[in-house]
Amino acid sequence: MKLYEVLNLNEIMKKVIDDQTLKIDSLTKFKLLGIMKVLEPHIQNFEIIRNEKIKEFGKEDGDGNVLIGKEDTDAMRQFNDSLSDIINSDLNITFEKIKANDIFNKGLPAEYLVALYPVITG
Repeated sequence: MKLYEVLNLNEIMKKVIDDQTLKIDSLTKFKLLGIMKVLEPHIQNFEIIRNEKIKEFGKEDGDGNVLIGKEDTDAMRQFNDSLSDIINSDLNITFEKIKANDIFNKGLPAEYLVALYPVITG
């Protein structure tokens, strides 16, 4: 699994867990949280590198925050280039997948189910 896939998957699982309009059961939430826990160290490591790169290519604003402005296209390109290899790196991650019949018919929108495909098994 590529790091960018892990980042996307984690965001979708957060949305599913936090969305109060979805009526998913506690067991499904528990399983999603377990998968998120396995992904967490990789996401934290990426965030550390990402923040270092923001400091490297960004500029301090009036409030003391370091940002890369959208108008600074050269810095944005350098920032993106510096993270490209990391985002596209392969990760060997093992977690218990959720059975299809434990997640289908739970009221999740199709877009969430498609995004969760990597964590679903027959």
